[in-house]
Amino acid sequence: MIEDILEQEALVIGSLMQNSERLDDCDLTPEDMSSVEHKTYLECILSCSNNLNPFAVKEKFYVETGTRDSLLLDYANRGLQVTENQFKSYVARIKKESIKNKALSITSNLIENLNLGNTDSIGEAIGRLMGVDKAGEVYDHSFDDVSGMVLNAFERAQLGTKDAIDTGFKDIDDCIGGWHKSDLIIIPARPAMGKTAFMVNSFLKCNAKVGVISGEQGAEQIGVRSVCIEGGVIHQNFRRGRMEDTEFLRFEKAIQEFQLANGRIYDKPAPTILDVEKIARQWVYKRGVQILFIDYAQRLGHENTKMSRIDKMSDIAQRLKELARTLNIPVVALAQVNRNCEQRDDKRPKMSDIADASAFEKEADIIFTLYRDEVYNEDTQDKGIIEANFEKNRHGGTGRVKLSWKGQTMQVGDFNGYEAAQPETFYQSNGFLPQ
Repeated sequence: MIEDILEQEALVIGSLMQNSERLDDCDLTPEDMSSVEHKTYLECILSCSNNLNPFAVKEKFYVETGTRDSLLLDYANRGLQVTENQFKSYVARIKKESIKNKALSITSNLIENLNLGNTDSIGEAIGRLMGVDKAGEVYDHSFDDVSGMVLNAFERAQLGTKDAIDTGFKDIDDCIGGWHKSDLIIIPARPAMGKTAFMVNSFLKCNAKVGVISGEQGAEQIGVRSVCIEGGVIHQNFRRGRMEDTEFLRFEKAIQEFQLANGRIYDKPAPTILDVEKIARQWVYKRGVQILFIDYAQRLGHENTKMSRIDKMSDIAQRLKELARTLNIPVVALAQVNRNCEQRDDKRPKMSDIADASAFEKEADIIFTLYRDEVYNEDTQDKGIIEANFEKNRHGGTGRVKLSWKGQTMQVGDFNGYEAAQPETFYQSNGFLPQ
């Protein structure tokens, strides 16, 4: 097997020296080669790419090593016989073997570290393995290639086949275009603002296979919220085990729809970012999960207990963004807000109010805070309303979106201005008794 790979490497090296155009079809790096000599040969070939021929490579090798090597000319002569299809086949085989060997090396080092009691190496090994898995991807694109991507994206938009996942709220979709692949979305709010309810409403409406990381509530609690919201069931009635017939029928239907949604919930208390990375990869690759929701970001722990809190949160924020990019899915994370906003006249939270703010401000693609004025102002005219205040949006502008809030059933929906203008109807539909 080793001899076979070495032979194919020799033929690829010889073919490149004879035909510089084949460099365009070769994504190999020196590190993909099996022997030290072949690594050096390929380094010399890449260095001579502007004037590539066997004698130039041989001279480069002499400059680099101080050795005259006649084997290079032998490789070049043999390379003349390699067809284009053979060349591509050899390159693919060498790359595949290289990926396998790199993965084996990483796992071997990890096992050795674990046997020595060094568990801090797990996160690094996971990251390196994720990089190996992506080794075959192309990251170098011409403007011409990218123009084609842009036109394809526009054509999909015209046909209504956009890549983004609906948020479940029309006005938010109009603002950001939905949950976009590879985006990290942070949704901060103070307690009692409806963060978790907003998350549940969104994943029930988004028409995608969802994965939920719940570090604060167990799977049963998330399930109860989901079914009550889906069926418009008053949460207190569920807890008391008393429902009217029509409400119970809605409850039964909601259970069936929840089952058919075929999502996933991971409810390990205070999971680490490493736990999140592992379960997210399993969900995406084995379960077909299309979007990840996290409740909530600051609840995530870190496998390296020696790091400071600031360094931990900075690394968590970076790894959440990398996870979104690597898995090519939206990652939507709720976040806690510190008490500073409650000392102001306007208690709407800002980006700077996010606990461990700097880490998330930098990495997030979208940040919008949630705010309910009725929590602070009993006489507010905005009862039954949640505000989504966009503080950061890499896809467009910022601003404020109003959503309806039904407290008894924890349902969040699109804001209806006409309904809100009819106080009695609006308050009843949102769980309030008329004055």
